[in-house]
Amino acid sequence: MSMYALQYAVLGLISAREAGVHGYKLKNEFDALYGDFWALNYGQMYRTLDRLERAGLIEGFDELQTGRPNRKVFRITRQGRKKLEAWLVNPPSQDPRPLRDELSLKLLFLTDGRLDELRAIISTQRAVYLQHLARLNKRRHKVAADTRDGFVMKLLLSQADMRVRTDLAWLDLVESEVSRRFTDPSTGSPPGSKPR
Repeated sequence: MSMYALQYAVLGLISAREAGVHGYKLKNEFDALYGDFWALNYGQMYRTLDRLERAGLIEGFDELQTGRPNRKVFRITRQGRKKLEAWLVNPPSQDPRPLRDELSLKLLFLTDGRLDELRAIISTQRAVYLQHLARLNKRRHKVAADTRDGFVMKLLLSQADMRVRTDLAWLDLVESEVSRRFTDPSTGSPPGSKPR
């Protein structure tokens, strides 16, 4: 995802925290929602927070901690909320987005004779999606929906859940199409292989 989208993703997470949120917690929330599909390290998170603060979209303040150094907590500003609201109601770009996940790239380059490797990749990817789905469900059960933060977080977790399920459905389609394309109907084996 672009830096543009990342800034709004972070701004949206901050907007759900009226009392403010520190960078470490933001990074954990981001990872819980998108970690398997969008790698973000702490440096990227803090650079994004710095950009948002310099633009006046968030404000940072020190939070006192007992027995620990102070930590910086961020809150969305009035200007940030306006910018987020404007972005939220603006239709998404109609420009096609390039496929950036590894499986899509590997599908472009695997040749007909690599059916076993392709099936292994699909199987591994399915396991990743299923693990992420389990983490999302576990997290959703822990969220108390009776607060504004909880309500918003439940919606975000539902969105992430739906995306994972869509990815799993696409993976099923890929597996089915790959098997159909690379399997000889008369033998049930890859074309050109010797019968058993």
